[in-house]
Amino acid sequence: MSTVVGVACAGGVVLAGDRVVASEGRVRTRSRRHVRDFESLGVAVVCRDVEGFVDRLDTEIRAYRTARGTPRIDAAARLVGDAAADFDAVVLVTARDDEGCPRLRSVDPDGGVTEAEIAALGSGAAVALGGLEAGHDPEATLDDAATLARDAITAAAERDTGTGAEVDTYRLPA
Repeated sequence: MSTVVGVACAGGVVLAGDRVVASEGRVRTRSRRHVRDFESLGVAVVCRDVEGFVDRLDTEIRAYRTARGTPRIDAAARLVGDAAADFDAVVLVTARDDEGCPRLRSVDPDGGVTEAEIAALGSGAAVALGGLEAGHDPEATLDDAATLARDAITAAAERDTGTGAEVDTYRLPA
């Protein structure tokens, strides 16, 4: 399946995810990026059709920017929620709030949005979340948060066949 994590701290927000696509107990590819950068808005997605989800979200974000400017976190989470419902996706999204502070949201396939300081989704989520909970420091730097996120994905990869060890990250500094 894949695993993605998000870590919010004083230094900003980091998203991380592996590159594996596994289904029916077999690894299909090791080269799909689950973490994407949409210019001051980042997403980490787990679903069957990541490329389709990203294309749809890219279209929605461009239309929003044309009409209203850069989406803040609440608008970004709504855009992600609409696309997530069509792709049965679980998604972590980060963007700035109205005051300019980076925020982290988790979006369910039904469009439900949850604010979080740490989050993990996908097949290795339980292991990754344990690592995040043990090491999370709300006052951490962005580099420390990135290290924690990578370590959580690595731990999940050691215990979950659906999670790979190659990790991509997205950083939104405070």
